[in-house]
Amino acid sequence: MAKDIKAIQCPKCGSTFKQEVKPDFYKCQNCGTEYFLNSDDKHIYHHTERITPLQSSSPPFNPRLPIFIVLGAIALMATVFIASMLLQPKVKSNNSYVTYKTPRSYQKSFVYSNTATGDPVYLRMGVDYINKGNNKSEQELHAQFDNVMDGKVLADRIMNNDGMGNNRCSFNFKTYSANLIFAIGCENLLFQLDARNNRLTEVTKTIFKDYSGLSAGVAKLEFDYRKPMINVMNNEGETFYYFPALKKLVNTEQEADEIWKELSNNKRYFEFGYLGDYFDDKKENQLLSVTYNKATDQNSKRNITPSRKYFGPAVIYQDETNLIIEVNTTAAPDPPISVQKIDVQTGKILWALPPDKFYLSQVVKCKQGYAIEYRKDEEADYVHGVMVVSEAGKMVHNYQLGRTE
Repeated sequence: MAKDIKAIQCPKCGSTFKQEVKPDFYKCQNCGTEYFLNSDDKHIYHHTERITPLQSSSPPFNPRLPIFIVLGAIALMATVFIASMLLQPKVKSNNSYVTYKTPRSYQKSFVYSNTATGDPVYLRMGVDYINKGNNKSEQELHAQFDNVMDGKVLADRIMNNDGMGNNRCSFNFKTYSANLIFAIGCENLLFQLDARNNRLTEVTKTIFKDYSGLSAGVAKLEFDYRKPMINVMNNEGETFYYFPALKKLVNTEQEADEIWKELSNNKRYFEFGYLGDYFDDKKENQLLSVTYNKATDQNSKRNITPSRKYFGPAVIYQDETNLIIEVNTTAAPDPPISVQKIDVQTGKILWALPPDKFYLSQVVKCKQGYAIEYRKDEEADYVHGVMVVSEAGKMVHNYQLGRTE
């Protein structure tokens, strides 16, 4: 009887891929089942051996992992937001919400001597732009008082409550004496500087309240730089003349001239001018000592440095016994400037600072000597500040700030 040829298959998975481990004993290469054939080819016996699955390099899948990732991301963002809020600059306001403040923008500066300490003070007018959110913002005008000698802020006062509102207007200052300093702001507001307590206060209504000519209100104020007075125009276009040292207001220019002559009688001051004919071809700058005599209604003038030539000179400080000038070192355009103290009797140079390129705003007497406000141009990146020079002409301190400070 012919026998059929049949492939030996795994009784479990049906695979024909096998390995003979001994005669008639096989092991399936697919599922690992071991089986053998009986002698009459009718039965196949097998047993199953569980194969350990190969280990993978990837960790087993955790169905909660996406949730953990989302929660972690939320926690991280919350932490960053809270930290940014804590580190964000804040400014006090009448409301309870937090506001953001940009760096202060400074407009005007002025140097004076504190009458209590004698130290020079750098007064700087600046505007804070405050972002209130929701496309709303406001401006705060500040009067910041810095101690020149150590740079510390003595006071930082908001001016909005002194009639300024949100106006970004200009300020001009004038010193009548150490205890009498005024400023004009927004062209029609008069401020008085308290040089002892470092405070700038609006006094327009207070000073002019008793003058009927100004009952209609003040339209314009202007310092007179020839006479120690303030020109005042009311809202009806009428002009008056106010003398701060005398606390006196007059109606006419003739009255103002009489008061000025009385105040100037026999007092000496210094200026640059020319004693010769104005139309001389070789007209030169001369440093003149000037004294007014009311009896003759004449000025007597004397050139105190007859042998000296000046280029672009200016008197930057003077009192009865002290005189400080600035002068260009050469006739060239934009030369360095020399700051010099002059003997008021002989015209001799007592001392001179090293020449430098800067613009000088003012000089004030202080207990250390003299405080000189200066500003440099783009070559020095617009640095500015106050130099303090001793009576002997030695540099005591240089309070210098960057252009954005």
